[in-house]
Amino acid sequence: MVEISKQRLTADNQFLKLQTKALSHARILSETERLARQRADNMIKLRGLRLAKEAADRQAALGAQASTKARRRPGFK
Repeated sequence: MVEISKQRLTADNQFLKLQTKALSHARILSETERLARQRADNMIKLRGLRLAKEAADRQAALGAQASTKARRRPGFK
């Protein structure tokens, strides 16, 4: 059987700890980036819906304003 020196075991353990830490860090960063991208996509979607609703409300207000002007009697302001 091949014996591994204590120094080699220590070096291997340190390497594995460092590798595990790096992989964990990368996983956390990718998860954070995914959440940020989802949040941005949701914000864009909600902004589009809000702008569409505001435009529809403006159109409805203009339509209501035009119909009230048409119903007024001529000669009155």
